[in-house]
Amino acid sequence: MTPRKPTLHDVAAAAGVSTAAASFALRGKPGVSPETRDRILAIARDLNYTVNIPARSLRTARYGAVGLYLPPGSTRLPYYTEFAFGVVDAADRLGLSVILLPHRDSDDASAPAAFVDGYVVVDATTEDAGIRAILDTGRPVVSGEHVLGGDDRVSASVVSDHTAALIRLLDHLAAAGAQRIGAVLPPDGTAWSRDIARAYTAWVAGHGGIPISRRIAFVPTADEVAAAVDDVLATEDVDALVVVPSGSAAPALDSAARAGRRVGDDLLLAAYVDEPMHALLTPSVTSFDLEPRDFGAACVALLAEVWDADGPADRVRVTEPRLVVRASTSRG
Repeated sequence: MTPRKPTLHDVAAAAGVSTAAASFALRGKPGVSPETRDRILAIARDLNYTVNIPARSLRTARYGAVGLYLPPGSTRLPYYTEFAFGVVDAADRLGLSVILLPHRDSDDASAPAAFVDGYVVVDATTEDAGIRAILDTGRPVVSGEHVLGGDDRVSASVVSDHTAALIRLLDHLAAAGAQRIGAVLPPDGTAWSRDIARAYTAWVAGHGGIPISRRIAFVPTADEVAAAVDDVLATEDVDALVVVPSGSAAPALDSAARAGRRVGDDLLLAAYVDEPMHALLTPSVTSFDLEPRDFGAACVALLAEVWDADGPADRVRVTEPRLVVRASTSRG
């Protein structure tokens, strides 16, 4: 029997690093420390690892570029700006450029005119004609979060465990004394918004309550947030509120003040997606740091593994959002 040739995964496992880090070291790219590079090269020699020439051709690519597709309207939100910077930084370490792709009209099914070797998409749904066109190109696609309606057509995904995260937040509010928790939710158009809505409904029902929620746009206006919060707070005995769409925290604080509620005292308030301004609001607002820059970089690293002849060790990588507790959910 011919012995199996060692793979990039074998080198990475032996060195205790990611396959992306092993790839950087073996190709002399920045992104790993000199000590780590020396260790990886030594292990590769010990294993008699040789670079797979066809795989290297795929990694270096014909165009040397990655196409990045963000959701419509997302350029106004800090999360997607940070995600994009993470993609650019990671691509640069691989010697690749990034092309930000335009959005299409809803009736335009043509693929983006970009000379790229693969795509990174985020918070995608096949209701978006641009996403359908990208999936139809046949080129590798790595998604940040699952692609609603087309998850079986992407090459790999990096996802956050939003169900576990929301349960952790609701448990935190309950431990702080909240008994009736309302929610302002985004439309059910992405995989993560669907998971959050389901988790909220199930948690409330499991604690003997009735869900009190309102839906607003994915990228809402301040007036839209205010109207939804006013409506939820008009419900008797609501003593905690979770606002999920980005940009909702400041309008929610204003609505609470108009209603005569004291956030952090008789009303606990948490946002879902952390933003730089949350630490500057009065009171500062509890939220989840989704680490968007690292999330974007992880998508590019996974795309590099997809290009490798060995393929990714795991088609889906799961990250855990970090809950940042601030004054808005700390009574007193």
